Amino acid sequence: PGLVEAAVEVVTSGRDALQGIHEAVELYAGMLDALPDPILRERAADVRQVGRRVIEKLAGSVGGVSPGTRNFILVAAEIGPVDLLESVGNGLVGAVTVRGGANSHAAIVARSIGLPLLGGVDSSVLDVPDDTPVLIDADAGVVMAHPGALDVARIIEAGDREEDLRRRLAADRGLAHVCADETPFVLLCNVASDVEVHRGRDSGAEGIGLLRTELPFLEADRWPDVSDHRRTLRPMIAEALGWPVTIRLLDFANDKIPPFLRERKAGLQALLDNPDALAAQVRAVMGLARGSDLKIMVPMVTTAAQLLAVSEVVDGVAAELMVARVPVGAMVETVEAVDAVVDLCRVADFLSLGTNDLTSQALNLDRRDPRARPALTADPQVLSMIGQVVDAAAAAGRPLSVCGDAGSHPTTLPLLLGAGVRTFSVACARIDESRYRLRRLDPRLCRSLYTEALELTSADETAALVRAAVGVDLT
Repeated sequence: PGLVEAAVEVVTSGRDALQGIHEAVELYAGMLDALPDPILRERAADVRQVGRRVIEKLAGSVGGVSPGTRNFILVAAEIGPVDLLESVGNGLVGAVTVRGGANSHAAIVARSIGLPLLGGVDSSVLDVPDDTPVLIDADAGVVMAHPGALDVARIIEAGDREEDLRRRLAADRGLAHVCADETPFVLLCNVASDVEVHRGRDSGAEGIGLLRTELPFLEADRWPDVSDHRRTLRPMIAEALGWPVTIRLLDFANDKIPPFLRERKAGLQALLDNPDALAAQVRAVMGLARGSDLKIMVPMVTTAAQLLAVSEVVDGVAAELMVARVPVGAMVETVEAVDAVVDLCRVADFLSLGTNDLTSQALNLDRRDPRARPALTADPQVLSMIGQVVDAAAAAGRPLSVCGDAGSHPTTLPLLLGAGVRTFSVACARIDESRYRLRRLDPRLCRSLYTEALELTSADETAALVRAAVGVDLT
């Protein structure tokens, strides 16, 4: 409060608002700097960080970079998906974060838009001054300040090879989506913006297997209403005209909890505890469903009763609007959902395997943990759960897809195919690569690999098995 009052006092005196905030911040940061307690002195940096963020917002910049800046790398202790989506149009070419692993939602969004993101780096990176030339190699896990000429040349050469590879992968666009033995597969895309929908269409995807709806509301101070949902959904639905589209309900959980929920329940239970908020989103989706092939997907389901509760809301809104009911399916991304999958199949119109959260939960990892990565889905324990879900869906005649990053990872994709998965929804930037791999895989060999993998003891052993049998290099 004292900081706010000091800033207000300077501004109301008629002086520049940004200068007033800066002076107030420095006043309080200076007080903390002068304290004998080293822990309290460290809080001065926090005060200055808050001040910079406020000034950036007022000045119309993001992450200290003004709109129109080109070729910058965003470096922060923690980066959210909204930070990336807000900055990518302003010249963002890469990101580095201290906290967060390959399964964080920021990492997922980065992969979807083809943005290099290096997570879990040492906190000393935060000491690098603004405007310092920085080189990152996300594949190698390297971040380098003031790179030398040889380092820059190496990265440029690697970029040229990557561009050549992208051209070769794109050459398969328009070819039939069939495996080496003519077994058909379906390739969908995961999106959170109309730009991604456009990219997915250009890459030859057949629809949207996961449309994320929560990202525009991660800074919200209230539940979004019908008009909020319509405003964010309409551009994506329009861009996806003629496509099947699976819309995931608000998934406020893990690293995606808005301010108004931070002291309350999150996840699916938050929606169920706020039926008006749930009905508002369903009403917006149903209103846009006319003439479109839309489905509703429920995240973080743990019981059939939860899915039934959402289905009843959908039925009620359909009757209210006098429109046809849209299919309602469940994301199977919790261990509890795997255990309840037979019951879920009785209620769900379809299932989608969320391998990111399922893998993290099964292996007792926070998805933001730097150790969490898509390759861990190859762990035999996780593969067994996936097989259980595939078998239950097949027995019940329920369509099944995979929308986690394991669906495009070189060592897990063959195992998913071997488990019986035939529909894959992947990041837009990975569509060409997934198509290339799937067209060259033999499902019979993959089935043999999957069966053998179940007898192993770790994801590393399973990855070695896959590499030896089918290779993972794109050659």
